[in-house]
Amino acid sequence: MGSLQNKIKEFERYYGFNLRSLSRSRRFLTFSIILFCLILIITYMIMHKPKKKGYYSLELEDCINSKLERFKESINSNNILITEWPVSDRDPLSNLKQDEKIEHPPDENLFLPYVGNGYIGLSLISKEGIFAFNQKSTTFPLLYNPLANIYSDTMTKKEITYVDILSGLVGKIQCYQENKNCIEVSSSVYAHRIRPSIIVQEITLNNPTKQSVTFDIIQIFSKNWNLSTVKDDNFNNMEFTVSKGIIDVIIDGKPKHLCLSIGSTKLPNSIRLNEHEFNSKHYAISVIKYSVTLLSGKLENLEPIINNLENQVIEELKIATKIGFKKLAKEHMDAWNNIWKSGFGLSRSLADGALNGDRINASLYYIASSHRAPLIELDKPVLNQSGVDNNHVYHIERCYEGFSTLSAVKLWKLPLNEKEVSNLNYLWTLTLQKHGCKGLIDLGVEGIIQAVLLSLGGLKFTHHHLETNLNPRQLHRDYFFRKINYANLSLISIEVIVGYDNHAKLYVSLDEYIKSNEEFYACDAGCIDPPVTLEKNKRVEFPVKLTNPLTAILYISNDKTHINELKHALHVQEIDIAPQQDANSIAIHKHGHSLGGLAALFWTLFIILILIFHLFLFKLIYRELCVSNNSDYNSYDYKKSDYRRSRSTRTV
Repeated sequence: MGSLQNKIKEFERYYGFNLRSLSRSRRFLTFSIILFCLILIITYMIMHKPKKKGYYSLELEDCINSKLERFKESINSNNILITEWPVSDRDPLSNLKQDEKIEHPPDENLFLPYVGNGYIGLSLISKEGIFAFNQKSTTFPLLYNPLANIYSDTMTKKEITYVDILSGLVGKIQCYQENKNCIEVSSSVYAHRIRPSIIVQEITLNNPTKQSVTFDIIQIFSKNWNLSTVKDDNFNNMEFTVSKGIIDVIIDGKPKHLCLSIGSTKLPNSIRLNEHEFNSKHYAISVIKYSVTLLSGKLENLEPIINNLENQVIEELKIATKIGFKKLAKEHMDAWNNIWKSGFGLSRSLADGALNGDRINASLYYIASSHRAPLIELDKPVLNQSGVDNNHVYHIERCYEGFSTLSAVKLWKLPLNEKEVSNLNYLWTLTLQKHGCKGLIDLGVEGIIQAVLLSLGGLKFTHHHLETNLNPRQLHRDYFFRKINYANLSLISIEVIVGYDNHAKLYVSLDEYIKSNEEFYACDAGCIDPPVTLEKNKRVEFPVKLTNPLTAILYISNDKTHINELKHALHVQEIDIAPQQDANSIAIHKHGHSLGGLAALFWTLFIILILIFHLFLFKLIYRELCVSNNSDYNSYDYKKSDYRRSRSTRTV
């Protein structure tokens, strides 16, 4: 207690401020303000406490953050998804198994670094290696891992993985600490989009330190194949290991044989990085070939098939290495850019458990990575059972016929391994097929992306028009449908924007003609008003209307006669501008609560401040009315008695 008083006295002497000279009310106010500031600081620290998966040095944290700086714009737009995995500190030989559970906070999104093209699939953090697709869109492991794992057990490290949605590739960034400096090891992987049997890995190392370092390299390759043979080969100044054999798979409870051959770049067992050596690049390429159909019978009878696959692998390796890694990467990225010509956007929501752009982009990417691209692949695969090439024939009638898939929780669960990617793809494919989109699915990845976009907005094609079936009472967020393919004739964009008055409006634009410059027309709910002609690159506004009985809020067609006749076929009895959207729902999406634009923490502290103010005011009134009156009365009594005492003294 004495030490506290001494400290208070030192404070008063140093700052020339005497707390004891203050009145009680001012002292109370001073301590109330100090207490309020302490509550504010402590609450802020608790609510903004960073979530850490491990303890890393400041140098490692700065290293990772500096490497991510080049992705900043793409990360903010959810085109690159970053994940720090809880298993990142494990040895590369003990990565995740397919069925292993990953512990992570429920409010944190983990994005699996998965690449695929509908022919093969591969996860960067899994030990299962390459997966092959069968005709039912399910996958099975090929028991072969072509990826080179680079590591050092003499230095501490931190690593993150990323998924580059637009480029169709995944990567890993590792930072190893050497004294006060950090050495970067980056690795990117992609499954080639138009050459589906090719997987490419690019490794980049940077050493800013004053001493050389050595990293070990591990390549697992094949394991547990029947009739397995391995041989080394060398062409175009690269060494390769070519494996061939047979693996047993169980399909529908029946044992089958899969013939396969895989050739991969053979890297050295270690890499030495000199002091101040930057941008040291190493490439690894793999070619995977397997039998299209699962076979049965004696293994010895399948050797001709295996030998043929081996010859195909060697031939494609020669072609790929001759083309060069830069051209391969450009082919791949151009193909993915073509796939993402159409897209979807959604205003960000802060509501608990709300679906946002990161999960939507990730789900679309995993679906696209599970389907072939027959319209752009160099060797056109036959997709449908009839064997007919569906080249550029859009069978779109009745797609999509059903509820908006934005509200289907199961469709937006993020996969954590290859099996869950396969399950997600199966669930999406089944949903779209059952709602009239089989014709688009048969087109491969381009068609299924279009079908998914239609399902998000309840958009439905009929024989003569496209209609938007969003509920006019539940448009609490902004929606952006970019370049929807209208019957392979044109690309049309649709926007739903909620204004400051909480009224939603529609905006339609004709972005691009695909075949001919046909005119397109649009009308709002009920088509009571005359249709409006859409002009290229010109945004046309429509109000969101509510009809009785309920109809679509927008109709688009290239048949003017048909769209003029719609008002007679819809039998609308009542029509009016849709009411304002629910203000509380909009506030929850925008701010995470229904209290307006300020955070809940602000209102909590504001209430505490009001309580403190009223306590102070009550104390002040009490002192003025009660304590002051008693003081005056006591003073009067004192003066009166003193006067009497003085008189009696004089009398004596």
